[in-house]
Amino acid sequence: MNYLQFTDFRNNSKKYFEKVMSGDSYIIIRKGKPVAKIIPFEEKAAGWKRAISKIKLKKNTTSLKYIMQERKEK
Repeated sequence: MNYLQFTDFRNNSKKYFEKVMSGDSYIIIRKGKPVAKIIPFEEKAAGWKRAISKIKLKKNTTSLKYIMQERKEK
């Protein structure tokens, strides 16, 4: 993590954003105190998405019967 003065960041923001896009991280300092952290954005898969496992049903069984049977077992 690199430290960077606010005025330097303000005057050269394009250069620093390009560095952030390539993986660098910065803490912005203003009047001697840290005010912001700039880190690369990482896209993550949505948490509600998950792999769906397929269920093999027995012959002469519908998915509704399978679900009802599974609920009774719990």
